[in-house]
Amino acid sequence: MDIKALRELAQKYTVEELNAFVMELENTGSCSCSQKADPGDVMSDLLQAIEVRHAVDQGQSLQDAIREFSKRVRAVLS
Repeated sequence: MDIKALRELAQKYTVEELNAFVMELENTGSCSCSQKADPGDVMSDLLQAIEVRHAVDQGQSLQDAIREFSKRVRAVLS
């Protein structure tokens, strides 16, 4: 999980814009919002940012939303 990329995407873009980037990545294999070479990494960053942005849109602070999302990911991995 690239927290820096996650924070930047969730802070900078709306859910709709992030979904548009997902579609762009699926259709073209690249995405204008990321400089990463691996499409899998970019897709992961986008999908994570969508989850965090949903929480922010529901009133959570960005930091709290990232913290909560990270806890959920750790719980699944352990």
